[in-house]
Amino acid sequence: MRRKTPILVIGNSLKKYKDMPLFQDKVDKANEMLRTVGLP
Repeated sequence: MRRKTPILVIGNSLKKYKDMPLFQDKVDKANEMLRTVGLP
């Protein structure tokens, strides 16, 4: 049986987070480590 509607519906209230940089400090720290140490 195929459904026409998705099981999970994402509300419009989450759209404000789409372009917001979440956890930017962790992303910066990870990029710094990759630049100095490099990939394993």
